[in-house]
Amino acid sequence: MTQTLSWAAVRVAAGFLLAASVVLPSSGQTTGKIAGTVTDAGTGQTLPGVNVLIAGTTQGTSTDTDGYYYILNLKPGTYSIQASFIGFSLVTVQEVRVQVDKTTVLDIALSEQIIEGEEIVVVATRAAVERDLTSSITSVSSDQLESLPVQSFSDVVNQQAGVVDGHFRGGRVGEVSYMVDGIPINDVYDQTFAFEVELNAIQEVQIISGTFNAEFGQAQSGVVNIVTKDGSQEYKGSVGAYVGDYITGRSDRFQRLDQLSPTDSYEMQGSLGGPVPGLRGRTTFFASGRLLSNEGFLYGQRVVQPVSPVSGQGQTVDVDGRQVFVPALGDSSYAPMNWGDQATGQLKITTRLFGNDRLTANVLVQRDKGQGYDHLFRYNPDGRPTTYGDSWSTTMTYTHVFGTSSFMDVKGAFFRNSVASYLYEDPLDTRYPLDNALRQLAGNFSFYRGGANMSHFERETETWVGRVDFTSQISRQHLVKTGIEYKAHQLFLDDFEVKNNASTGFAPAVPLAGTPDHVLYTKHPVEASAFLQDKMEFDFMVVNAGIRLDYFDPKSEVLEDYGRPKTSSRIPTQVKWQLSPRIGLAYPLSERGVVHVAYGHFFQMPPFEFLFTNPDYIYDPEEGLNRAFGMPDLKPQRTVAYEIGLQQEVSGLVLEATSYFKDIRNLLGSRIEVIKPGFDEAFQLEKYGRFINRDYGQVKGFILTAERLMADGFGLKVDYTFQVAQGNASDPRSVLLDEAAGIESEKQLVPLDWDRRHQLNITLTIGDPGNWLATFTGQAGSGLPYTPSLADERIGLENSGRRRGTSNLDLYAMKNLSLSGFDVSVFTRIFNVLDTQNEQQIYSDTGRAFPNLRFLSGEAQGLNTKDEFLRRPDFYSAPRQITVGITTRF
Repeated sequence: MTQTLSWAAVRVAAGFLLAASVVLPSSGQTTGKIAGTVTDAGTGQTLPGVNVLIAGTTQGTSTDTDGYYYILNLKPGTYSIQASFIGFSLVTVQEVRVQVDKTTVLDIALSEQIIEGEEIVVVATRAAVERDLTSSITSVSSDQLESLPVQSFSDVVNQQAGVVDGHFRGGRVGEVSYMVDGIPINDVYDQTFAFEVELNAIQEVQIISGTFNAEFGQAQSGVVNIVTKDGSQEYKGSVGAYVGDYITGRSDRFQRLDQLSPTDSYEMQGSLGGPVPGLRGRTTFFASGRLLSNEGFLYGQRVVQPVSPVSGQGQTVDVDGRQVFVPALGDSSYAPMNWGDQATGQLKITTRLFGNDRLTANVLVQRDKGQGYDHLFRYNPDGRPTTYGDSWSTTMTYTHVFGTSSFMDVKGAFFRNSVASYLYEDPLDTRYPLDNALRQLAGNFSFYRGGANMSHFERETETWVGRVDFTSQISRQHLVKTGIEYKAHQLFLDDFEVKNNASTGFAPAVPLAGTPDHVLYTKHPVEASAFLQDKMEFDFMVVNAGIRLDYFDPKSEVLEDYGRPKTSSRIPTQVKWQLSPRIGLAYPLSERGVVHVAYGHFFQMPPFEFLFTNPDYIYDPEEGLNRAFGMPDLKPQRTVAYEIGLQQEVSGLVLEATSYFKDIRNLLGSRIEVIKPGFDEAFQLEKYGRFINRDYGQVKGFILTAERLMADGFGLKVDYTFQVAQGNASDPRSVLLDEAAGIESEKQLVPLDWDRRHQLNITLTIGDPGNWLATFTGQAGSGLPYTPSLADERIGLENSGRRRGTSNLDLYAMKNLSLSGFDVSVFTRIFNVLDTQNEQQIYSDTGRAFPNLRFLSGEAQGLNTKDEFLRRPDFYSAPRQITVGITTRF
């Protein structure tokens, strides 16, 4: 609801939802359901009292008086279902696929027993059309993940219709909720996901790019729901590795890539699962690990060293007749400039306590380090900071089953994500150069000739989560879910620039905290939510209706008067509430066609970094508008989304058309404040910026999809997206940037930076599953917008120009072998098969990655030529990368 709720309405809604959460007999985010009718194959009459079980387990039910049955609380995967009844042959249905939050309809026909002990085995066929699909959802199983040319689940996400570089249906980055086994893994500081869950540990990925049910919160544009694997009653495992390198004919654009080095990119991974010895099969485990290293494709050279100019030292170098001073030359060896290393691990233990109750403990760990490309440091690569990441999560889940109709999940989780970036870990390291060295050793069209980045940044987010979900099939038509969740956060940040100048005695020093040069804070915001969801499954219609209540308390203070940042008193922040109704309908036209309609209100707080940045409200005259004030009292960002779609099967081909519209309000933006005169303020009438809720946007589009499921050695999926994403600003800082540039901010809708009007995705799979397979994935998209300028002066409306379109083709191919009793797969993944050079960034005066009109005037002043400076390898997509590997399963 976009208007402010009255306290009376909030209290009524909260009481209703909390009462429902306690009274109703949902971990629907991680499980699915099988339901159907059992009949007599001879007469067609329904059979009551038939036992229907999951093969190899005690989990199951009996049909009711109408022959109807359902089995809840099933993890995604494939199952064998057994139906038995006195006087009838046992029927086993194999390959029954269960998906998260979906109902798999399985009708079973029993034949009268002719031979005692006779068993009839049939293989289930996957329904091409999902009759309970009330919104745009894609589910990717573990088997499908193995057959795609991807390295991470985020690669899978970006291949979905309506997704452009992490933007779901025109929304900003950070508007997506990422969940692992029902627990959110977004780092609230910047709303990015903190864990790259290993592909070999994923049972299913559910990607919701449209509207979504009330059980999902803190998201405006989509949900990525990951369910990890459990251990089985048999020991199973795998080990694998690959090596690779970038191979391109563009060695003139990319330094060093003419030298083949197969170990520049490698991965080692393994997994093992099964019963824990000595516990009589009641406890299973699944463990996995992965080590990944990639040197990247952008290289610099150590032409100079990251030192300061010292009187009487250094040397002069002749560059095309120019005399250029350098404090210290390097050895000119190549250095990778966009490299990354990552190590991940998971351990999941599941114990059956009594009956079908179970207790699950899941631990995820991840460590990263790497560097991002900085063009100015191309001759001075050792002067850049390295970024380190350290993340881990522990989740405990207790599932209690109330008979065959209801179950409850109680979850507790702790999550920590630490990020640090620095040149040297010790800020007092004597190797730090003078803090003005970069300014002294820069120049027009020139790479740095020494000096270093002096920033020292550390932050940490800790989140404690408590959640109770309750699911009950209260009647044949109504599957009710309800839940409550509480999240407590601790955000720590320590950000400063190492000082080394005359005031510090020419020795590295840490500036005093609480000054413009050193931001230090710890904050403790909290969130809570409750939801009620009813899935109504009628013969003629399926309805998903729900309502969600969200609560947020920043637990901070704000200025009473922003015109007096130094002298104003501070007042406590206010609590935020949001009530969000959501509904989706699926109307089957026939067994081969279904129409769905969905509508919902969606709520999300902005990334917390914008709430707490510069929390001491200190104006810095050197930074001015570049140093914005955070706003802990920011309001929730809100989206109202609409969707209508048709799914139809025609001769084995599933056709789908979906149209959508989103109205987005209260987006994060910024405004200009002026320091008032007449008070004890040091910088009267100076301007500064602060973050507020002011931006808005609209997104509309449609998606056309055609899919042929894998059969007879051939599978194909093609989707086309037309989308218009417009808003008043793409960057929350746009007002500040416009003020600094001396231009007026937009007061109308303009294309957003990620407004890709046309996108085509193709996935083609050929082969004999289990023997050999080859999968091609291709993407083609129209160009993104940009704002034309000349000599840094805008010469057109914002985002009125268009870049060139992009295209890409990837390949995965594998062959299974049997060696000494082991199942072995040899494979290759080729990314950017055609070595296409897509222009990812451009010069705004030409709209191209090269040339730049500045090429026509001015000369370079450093060690490089002007051509070297203006030809930006980082403006292009990654060149062709080829990896080859082997996986052994046992």
